[in-house]
Amino acid sequence: KDVPTYIPEGLELAAVTKRQDQSDVFLSHKYSSIEELPEGAVVGTTSLRRRMQLLKLRPDLVVKDLRGNVNTRLRKLKEGQYDAIILAFIGLHRLDLLKDIPFSKKLSLDLMIPPMGQAALGIEIVCGDEKVREIAMSLNDKETFTCTKIERDFISKIGAGCSAPVACNAVINDNIVTFRAMIGFADGTNIMQEKIVRDIKESDDLGFELAEIMIKNGALNLLKGAESSAFKDEMPQRL
Repeated sequence: KDVPTYIPEGLELAAVTKRQDQSDVFLSHKYSSIEELPEGAVVGTTSLRRRMQLLKLRPDLVVKDLRGNVNTRLRKLKEGQYDAIILAFIGLHRLDLLKDIPFSKKLSLDLMIPPMGQAALGIEIVCGDEKVREIAMSLNDKETFTCTKIERDFISKIGAGCSAPVACNAVINDNIVTFRAMIGFADGTNIMQEKIVRDIKESDDLGFELAEIMIKNGALNLLKGAESSAFKDEMPQRL
């Protein structure tokens, strides 16, 4: 997910390995789900994307920054600094850390749309090296490559940076592509959300297509407002 949509000249994204579970996960030592959280509960996340979707669902919650490596974040949760936190599922699963948390619940892709490329590993190579390309392509997963291309095309077209809350995710089931996207303000307001379901044979430009639909509906002005307001309460501390 951290590979920029712009690839410098002389390099190419040759392959993407098979994607694992891209869901986010709710974690708590007190409550079993987002719905069970009491009014004013403190939820930890540094992701503007998660903050946007969480406050859209539960505007009564208090969302606070959560920094540090995975173990540090889990320790802060255990110490009671947060009533709940939200992290990517796959990292915790790989590290076998979920068993130590009393309440964990994977969030559906409709409830919490992931970011571009979550849980997918891209392999970038130097252009023109056919031997390296051959090695990279042996690791490529066709469906994952298709899904991440759709997501990357969307982000590239809409021009979203890291300072704007943006979520987009493509999945394939039985040769049907479902592509979800959401942009808005980090406080859960001014939400624009779209979903397209399309046969995989007609999905090559799906990312560009959905971006164009959202741009026609005012996405660029919305993103500009989202970027300017995202950190306004915290900017002095960050600087």
